[in-house]
Amino acid sequence: MSERSQNQERLFQQLDDVVAEIIDRFASEGHGTARVIETLHDVLAKRQLAYDRDPDPAEEPIAEPSNDWPGADKTSNRGEGP
Repeated sequence: MSERSQNQERLFQQLDDVVAEIIDRFASEGHGTARVIETLHDVLAKRQLAYDRDPDPAEEPIAEPSNDWPGADKTSNRGEGP
């Protein structure tokens, strides 16, 4: 078995464990197992759509504020001048 397939299996098992905990938690709060699974499916579908639109929102450029306002280059405005 390759390292990639082992990693994939490990990820699957870890996610399966977490999802089982989520299902148990919400089912025990009275939502019902089938309803929790159905809602989880909807949540994951929504997340997939968001990911398809923007795979990594952290890579979006951040608009830096400009320093082209009058007086921005004057040292007195920075507390360095007279």
